[in-house]
Amino acid sequence: MRRNLGLVGAVAISLAVMGPSMAVSLNPQAIAEQVGPAVPTVFLLAAVPLALITFSFVVLTRRRGSAGSLFGFVGAEIGPRTGTAAGLWLVGCYVAAVAITALSFGIFTTTLMQELGMGATPAALPIVLALVMIPVTTFLAGRTMRTLGHILLALEGLTMAAIVVVMGLTFARLVTVGGPQGQTVDWAVFRFDGVSAGAVALALTFALLSSSGFEGAAAAGEETDDPQRTIPRALVWTTVVTSVFFILVSMVAVWAFGVKPNELEQFTAAGSLPADIANAYVGDALGDLITLGGAVSSFACMIGAQVAGGRILFAFGRARVLPSRFGGLSARGTPVRGTNAVGAACLVFTAFASLVTGFSAFSAFELTSDTAGVIFAGAYATACAAAGVVLWRSPTRRRWVALPASGVLILMAVIALQLFPVPSGWELIAPVVAIAALVGGAIVGRVRGDRASRAWEDARSG
Repeated sequence: MRRNLGLVGAVAISLAVMGPSMAVSLNPQAIAEQVGPAVPTVFLLAAVPLALITFSFVVLTRRRGSAGSLFGFVGAEIGPRTGTAAGLWLVGCYVAAVAITALSFGIFTTTLMQELGMGATPAALPIVLALVMIPVTTFLAGRTMRTLGHILLALEGLTMAAIVVVMGLTFARLVTVGGPQGQTVDWAVFRFDGVSAGAVALALTFALLSSSGFEGAAAAGEETDDPQRTIPRALVWTTVVTSVFFILVSMVAVWAFGVKPNELEQFTAAGSLPADIANAYVGDALGDLITLGGAVSSFACMIGAQVAGGRILFAFGRARVLPSRFGGLSARGTPVRGTNAVGAACLVFTAFASLVTGFSAFSAFELTSDTAGVIFAGAYATACAAAGVVLWRSPTRRRWVALPASGVLILMAVIALQLFPVPSGWELIAPVVAIAALVGGAIVGRVRGDRASRAWEDARSG
């Protein structure tokens, strides 16, 4: 694979897989349902477990650069069977991430059409748009990494910049003349007044899931210049920038809506926080631009997740865990077969989620999000475990083992909070699908992981 990706491109891949603009538009509402106005405090607390997970990935990526991401990292430190399972889980995460962002693309686009006065739109239009755009982004994900990385950074970076501008203008109005209903800066947003520990814990899972996908650059390790240095820096920059972004944007958003019960109801019902705030504090035109930015962010995220997933399948094909055709490259030096396979799986999963939820775009979005949350937690737990093994083997660094070990415990709690209490109706489908994916990946890892072991031994001897 061609090494044509620098620090900027690596950060772009991680930002694209994360989709922070999309996450900050949709996730704070779910957090507010649990903790009221203390949304920014939850994002602040979530920075702790995120730092533990990032630390684990930094430990692993400093040792090697691999197109297989967790497949290579975990396989090298714990064993090929565990590495194969971890890699499959991460591919499942990216498939779910594409489904999530395809649906959000459809939702944002339909909302924009309505705001521009295009009349009533069919209820199923967001789903149709999602299904149409997946093949388009699959095609783009097979392009060369240097060009693609810059495109992804431009798409996501412009949207984040627009949101920051809106929040800056909103904050200026709040501290000068106040909001439309007398809203002002209220530092009570940093207190948990009358909130149970269980509610805080559940809110933390939503905040942590907002950062899922930050490790996307790790899958481009074989296309990155000096990957042992560039990838860790990209991961740290991504988590620091997005954590600050989530905290500040959610803080201004709560102030903009207000902290009274009726104002919080409007907050939780918002279709897109930055767009609604722009409409109320700046102007309808900018609100429409932010809504467009949400669609653009979703589009970029679809590409980024398929880029990362396709490279893991490439590594599987090269190691003979999957048929060897997946280990081939296109004339551009990209793993098109792996990318196409991820795109096909995304199309099937999006259609499945839409079907079982009665073709409700928001319900399908929720189902795919819940599924991704459980699988991401399982995959990240293996990264923390592998980092713990690395540190334990080094007498001078053994004292740091507590950090990734704490990450494993937190992630297990995240999974438990997603599974219990057991939901009912179609909401039960998400945990069932997620557990099936985890179990299936573990079985395949057990059965096929030895093939990776032989391939790695052959590579060493060759």
